[in-house]
Amino acid sequence: MDIRTQSALLASLLGLALGLSMLLRPGRSRGVTLYSVFALTVAGYYLALFLAAIFPEPGWVSRIAVGATILLASLVPGTAISFFLEFLGVSKGANMLGRRLGLLSSVFGLAVAVTPLAQTGWARLAVGVWVLGTLLTSVSLLLNQVRTRESPIERLRLMYLAIGAGASILLTALDLIGRSYDIPLPPLGSIFSTLYLFFLAQTLLRLRLMDLHELFGKIASQTVLAVILAAVFTVLTVWVKENTGLFVFNTVVAAFVIIILMEPLRVKVEERVVAIFFRERFELLRALGALRARMATVIDISEVTRMLLDALHETGRVTHTSVYMLAEDRPGYRLLDSRGPPPENFLDTAAARGLLLAAASGQKAVLLENVEHRLAALRLQATEGKRFRDEIKRLQDTRSALVQMKSGISVPLVGNDRVIGFLNLWDERVPEAYASDEIALILSVAERVATVLENSKLYEKIRERDRLAALGEMAAGLAHEIRNPLGAIKGAAQCLDPKRLPGEDGEFLGVIVEEVNRLNGVVTAFLDYARPLKQSFGPTDLNEVVTRTMRLIQNDVPKQIELAVQLDLTVPRVDADAEQLKQVLINLVQNAVQAIGATPGRITVGTVKHDRFGEFRGNLHEYVEVHVSDTGPGIPLEQQEHIFVPFFTTKEKGTGLGLAICQRIVKNHGGSISVHSRPTEGCSFVIRLPALPAEPPALEPPATEGAAAPAPPPALPPATEDSREALATKSPETRPKREKKRKAS
Repeated sequence: MDIRTQSALLASLLGLALGLSMLLRPGRSRGVTLYSVFALTVAGYYLALFLAAIFPEPGWVSRIAVGATILLASLVPGTAISFFLEFLGVSKGANMLGRRLGLLSSVFGLAVAVTPLAQTGWARLAVGVWVLGTLLTSVSLLLNQVRTRESPIERLRLMYLAIGAGASILLTALDLIGRSYDIPLPPLGSIFSTLYLFFLAQTLLRLRLMDLHELFGKIASQTVLAVILAAVFTVLTVWVKENTGLFVFNTVVAAFVIIILMEPLRVKVEERVVAIFFRERFELLRALGALRARMATVIDISEVTRMLLDALHETGRVTHTSVYMLAEDRPGYRLLDSRGPPPENFLDTAAARGLLLAAASGQKAVLLENVEHRLAALRLQATEGKRFRDEIKRLQDTRSALVQMKSGISVPLVGNDRVIGFLNLWDERVPEAYASDEIALILSVAERVATVLENSKLYEKIRERDRLAALGEMAAGLAHEIRNPLGAIKGAAQCLDPKRLPGEDGEFLGVIVEEVNRLNGVVTAFLDYARPLKQSFGPTDLNEVVTRTMRLIQNDVPKQIELAVQLDLTVPRVDADAEQLKQVLINLVQNAVQAIGATPGRITVGTVKHDRFGEFRGNLHEYVEVHVSDTGPGIPLEQQEHIFVPFFTTKEKGTGLGLAICQRIVKNHGGSISVHSRPTEGCSFVIRLPALPAEPPALEPPATEGAAAPAPPPALPPATEDSREALATKSPETRPKREKKRKAS
């Protein structure tokens, strides 16, 4: 059996495997089905060619084999044209013309195969020329589509297909000439045709052109590796002539050598092939590999982010890159750092819903190209229904979030089963910038980044704990050292009795007493901030906490300010310390009173329930929000970033610790506090706390005879009665009436 016959058998087996593997795929499309028919037809042609070579003697077997070869060869153009017309989605007119051409080729081949013309050389040559010429129509279809497509990636993909088809036709023609005239040409046509069928299958299965680049690189590296290993085997065995024992021994030695060399040689060969043929990709892989090693020794968030973004940007494969991190003050993700044109500074949790749902479903990375392909495919379907609309909405939300972050590929940074941030990359010059192995390495780097971010948070918590411990020790000592002199100063000033001193002397003593009291308040606030919180957590009704707190402080609010309470009766309970939450609300309302001042205004305190997709993977978490809003002058934008910093204040006699203590209390409850304000439009503080899961309703035990009737439920406390109203206001008109009721009672 010569090499031509062996290559024909190999081509038939591989074509049969490709056709059947695609035909057996679940939910295959029409294009995949037509490809399977095309591959099976090519496999049948090479199988008939193999049988014709096996039975060259004249006879009925030889005649059937030759006729089958001619018939199957004439069927190849029809199946090829049908596949390419479906794959390219050309117009109906061109589709009909191509099918007629394929049908004509089939009729012509059948007319030759079943007649004595099949035994004549010129008739077989004529069929071969006709088949090859008809196949060139497929190449013309591809080239025509290359000129009409707008996307450069699509043009490049179709150019690859056209070049591969042209090379297959040319080499098959050379094979035909060699067989007809006994010219000893290598059987490259069957080998290249099989490779082209494999390439077509990958084109159908892989939408991304970069994956085809990766495929080329692997084919090249595997070829080089096979040649090297074959050379090793040849060197160790070719010199053995007749000695069978020595041949077996050298074969075993060669096998051991190949096994030892396989893995390190494979790595080196792949590196060199990628470095030679895909230089930019090699630089990106090298930079990502070096980055993984460098990040292992860094714990600072800003340092890791700077190192990561600089390394990615310097490769030349990234035009936009950014890192977003979970915000502490409000639900959403804040831009940590970026390279290239700046993206949105903040991504709300609602805007990131599509990305969070993708992460919850186990998706490691979200690619803009895949989202757009899926959206285009869904819009072409004439499907209705809630699931269809929900998927369209989810994909649109995902695309909107990627556009806001200027991201072509977004990798969720997952830590402790929650999405703590996003790593975004984009090369806007090409739609498909990264191959699958590059994306896999990016995912590996993202895992390292997520680990560093989590470790950095833990490190910051430890530092904060140690700082507060040192601050507490220092505060205790300072308070003792400062309060003793303050007590003496205040006592001496009061003994002088400022009321008895004439003129400015009495005023100066009054100032001394007032400033001593203020300094004593600063020391007390400092101790409160530095002292560890003593918390008593338990299921707490926020509506009751808000109502009781407002009743407690309503008499301290000036008459020109209206105090309103708006409660959502559906809010679930939270795990909290009611007294500490009361302290936070009192502080916020007092700040609002001071902001409004002597002008008429309104302060609104309310509860709100939000069903949003949280930052946790795979879980829907409910959150309860408490809003404290006022109609004051608002907080300037440049001050909003610093209002929770200890000792930062805009008041003449403020300590700057009130909001810092509030933030510390809320954080210890697992929540967040944020401010939303615009100058002259008032201010709103939002406290966000995680809700407790809903308790299942208790089953009542069955009543038994003689048993006492269940006691009636206790009367609702006044706070719950107010919450049932859902709106309780305190204004100058309502205060006298309530005072009269209180006196009467």
